Amino acid sequence: MKRFCLIVLACLLNTSVFSAEEPFEIFLEKHCVRCHGPEQVERDLRIDQLSRDFQSGIDGHLWAEVVERINSGEMPPEDEPQPSENEIATVIGQLNGLISEGRAARMAARPPVAHYRLSRKEYQNTVYDLLGVRYDPTKPGELNEDPRWHGFERIGSVLSLSPSHVERYYRAADIVLNRAFPEQPIESRTIRKTAAEIRYNGGKQQEEYLQRFGIERPLRALIFPGRELQALRPHWFGRPGPEQSGLYRVRLQASGIRPAGGQRAHLRIGQRTGEGTNEGLVEFDVLAPEDEPEVIEFEVFLEMPASLEFNVIATDIISRAKGGHHRNILGGQTYVFTHTSETRLLNPTGPKLFDEEGHAIFSFVLLDWIEWEGPLETDAERATRTNVLPPENAPKDVVAQHLRRFAERAWRRAVSDEELQPYLTAYEAEREVGESVASAYRVALLGLLTSRNFTYLVEGEAEPRERLTDWELASRLSYFLWSSMPDDPLLEAAREGSLTGGGLEAQVDRMLTDGKIDRFIEDFPRQWLQLHRLGMFPPDSQLYPDYDVWLEASMHEEVVQYFRQMFTDNRPIDQLIASDWTMANSRLCEFYGLSELQTSGFQRVSLRPEDHRGGLLTSGAILGLTSDGTRHRPVHRGVWVSEAIFGKTPPPPPANVDPIEPNPPESPKATIRQKIEAHARDANCAACHRNIDPLGLAFDQFDAIGQWRTHERVETGQGADPPVDPSGMLPDGRRFADATEFKQLLLEDRDQFLRAFVEHLCTYGLRRVLTVDDRKDIETIVAEARAKDYRLREIVRAVALSDLFQKR
Repeated sequence: MKRFCLIVLACLLNTSVFSAEEPFEIFLEKHCVRCHGPEQVERDLRIDQLSRDFQSGIDGHLWAEVVERINSGEMPPEDEPQPSENEIATVIGQLNGLISEGRAARMAARPPVAHYRLSRKEYQNTVYDLLGVRYDPTKPGELNEDPRWHGFERIGSVLSLSPSHVERYYRAADIVLNRAFPEQPIESRTIRKTAAEIRYNGGKQQEEYLQRFGIERPLRALIFPGRELQALRPHWFGRPGPEQSGLYRVRLQASGIRPAGGQRAHLRIGQRTGEGTNEGLVEFDVLAPEDEPEVIEFEVFLEMPASLEFNVIATDIISRAKGGHHRNILGGQTYVFTHTSETRLLNPTGPKLFDEEGHAIFSFVLLDWIEWEGPLETDAERATRTNVLPPENAPKDVVAQHLRRFAERAWRRAVSDEELQPYLTAYEAEREVGESVASAYRVALLGLLTSRNFTYLVEGEAEPRERLTDWELASRLSYFLWSSMPDDPLLEAAREGSLTGGGLEAQVDRMLTDGKIDRFIEDFPRQWLQLHRLGMFPPDSQLYPDYDVWLEASMHEEVVQYFRQMFTDNRPIDQLIASDWTMANSRLCEFYGLSELQTSGFQRVSLRPEDHRGGLLTSGAILGLTSDGTRHRPVHRGVWVSEAIFGKTPPPPPANVDPIEPNPPESPKATIRQKIEAHARDANCAACHRNIDPLGLAFDQFDAIGQWRTHERVETGQGADPPVDPSGMLPDGRRFADATEFKQLLLEDRDQFLRAFVEHLCTYGLRRVLTVDDRKDIETIVAEARAKDYRLREIVRAVALSDLFQKR
């Protein structure tokens, strides 16, 4: 404890940067100087001799210990006068702010040459835009997973390069070149499989059985919960190898059977994982009735060879139980299906699929046929490779011209003769040992694609300067808005020097309306809102039997579709907080208790006050990602709101904090709120909890998976489940009764939300942590966004055109 006080005071008294009237100075003078100041030194540590230069981080680890000891109540000792809750809150807040700013400044500090490694997603997009090649870097054995900083996976200071990265980049570049320039041309093929072939191994025996009854209907494949059916096998395409990986178009004819008042038939096509589950590549509702089957068409990228399965996803317990119970009988070769009206005739001893009134007992899908076509390649994809390879027997100067043209696109800048020479030398060495032009040239391309100039964004050469060049600005823009390399018009603008010469606005406006802006729409909210945490702790199936992977995927997609609608309509960012609409599919409508949709897919849905939704904060994804799979976590929800909405990271909790224990069986049932309030009665705990807890407790009427409730389900304890209490008070004294009123208070602080949102956008776009030096530029962007009525697309545009965005 005494060592802690020494640490605190030394850190604070070493420099005159801070006034003696600073709150932490007053705190330490009152509680620590007596034992660890100039007049008395315990444990040979004088606090006044420790650095107060937070940006240098010289004593950063000691500062962290300061906050830790205050949080834990070890300082001051019990026999000394104790600080009040307000004093603790003030000193913790200030110290944590100084530590955070210092850490941010050190992360942002970089040498004259700044290198930002491409994330996996950016690498995937870049090789596609460069060579028209589809490559999945997330497949096992491919590129390493990107480390995250507060959800962002593109922060340059944490995207390091290890030996394993280098090896995998060579492998990735080799795969990309093989797909771009295969030794043998890849021809697209179309394979069609009927239900008889998929389900009955041709169905000859079953068709003979139908003839006995004079039935002329074709055989159909019955796909039901609890049993998978083959959707694709490698040998269907003659055992294709990896070179045939690519985009495939799928067509299938199917219809759905739905119980009266039950869920719609939902079909998933995916890969079976090691755990035996079906990892969906695509899924959808099958709405067509049995006598009017529909042809469903979609496209999917496949890494070949691939084996895929059909699986009907059931969200209700009855469908899952019934399907699983009958799977062996219904899936056997003796069970024949053509039409629901002939089920009992053809299978007199089989399980019942319909009740006495003719209603299905559980939902299932009837498949007629499926067709696979691929791999597909568009004219635009082929055009990216035009003139990449030099002609056979081309002279050296022609080879050099081709290589330079490719290098400038791949490296996203002008390339000097000196830089190009090593790759030309490699080409010539291959030619001297008898390799063909194509084979030797491929070696040079491999070198270009594994160069740091390709895998990194390089901002600034050796000379110190404050602003980006046109080439660097073009790449920063394209990786901000498109998560990929600049296209030809943007590269041409950089080559002409027109970006910094007044042409920036036209290019930004063009990029915001290009189809590739979808990458920003999908990537930014995923990283900003930390959607990777959704499903990190799978909900307990006993406590939440209605939760399934389809619901989880729908929750994730709701956020993306909501952000897309906001961006497309250029709506004010107020509606990210609260709105009278959302984007939903049939699964979410069922989960939220909204009116049933008549078509599949996501669409805009109007909300009523009694629906308790609207905006991101009450979406299932946000409520779920801040839970632990068994219960909601108000403190975690509060921290998320603080970070995502206000842009403030609360101080870390003390080490070895006791977790909230389950309710004792002999005690009255208590809510998590009641337990947190008991925990926060300690002044050292209350200092932080009073700023965090209200932000999370406002959503106490939503459980761990985001379901609305009025009472908290407590598994152990005496008495009835207690009612939830979502009321609270913000640190400034404003009170709210529930999440709706809380969101209205947030809207009153929309400038604070706007500022945090701009900071998140800049962190994403600049690929670094912001510092105090960026504040003036941030305020300029905020002012412009305010003048444009807080509209989302205008805010993004303001960031892209800002002076901050053009600085190194």
